[in-house]
Amino acid sequence: ATIPEIATTFTGMFYLGYIPSFWVRIRLIGAGRQPTRLAPIVQPIFTRLSEISSVSSKVPSFLPKTIHLPITTGSNFIFWSWLCIAFSDVGGYFAGRRFGKTKLSAISPAAGKTSPNKTVEGVVGGCVFSVILATLGAWIQKWPYWSIVGPIHGVSLALLGLLGDLTASMLKRDAGLKDFGDFIPDHGGIMDRVDSYIFTAPWCWLMCGYVIPWLRKFANA
Repeated sequence: ATIPEIATTFTGMFYLGYIPSFWVRIRLIGAGRQPTRLAPIVQPIFTRLSEISSVSSKVPSFLPKTIHLPITTGSNFIFWSWLCIAFSDVGGYFAGRRFGKTKLSAISPAAGKTSPNKTVEGVVGGCVFSVILATLGAWIQKWPYWSIVGPIHGVSLALLGLLGDLTASMLKRDAGLKDFGDFIPDHGGIMDRVDSYIFTAPWCWLMCGYVIPWLRKFANA
């Protein structure tokens, strides 16, 4: 094997194996399962469903007792972070189509060359959508200083998601490919759908595992 082939192999292992593994680490954080702000709303609904004879047989008996403690703190964090990343892509797409006039190449020639269709307005729109969801998620999860930490987390997710998208586009262009595959009709392969979730994983692990717990201790001091 040549040096470029060896380098490509190790890069693939790092890019597709190590970096996304941070999502698995996040899922295991916070086994204490502290209830979120949605608990008082969701628990009565499932409790009522269990009391109705017509549906009680279809609702597991353990569900009303555990719904207010949804899995782990890390799983809640992943849920809201993935929402931010997904809607950042959606918001960026629609904002770019509706308001996009300034090509991304105007502020970053390398990014513009990698993805010529992206616009500055699209990036801003993606950040706005991500900030809204991240702030809502921060409030629901009872983060300390949620009105500040939430928007920071939202912007970071949007920009890191953009970096993941541009990196994937660069890899495809370098390999002479339009898409990573054809598993999903009209959308390409799996990597074409999850490229925004690559570089966001280490950031989320840092936030969930260290930053937010530290801020909580600081707020309670």
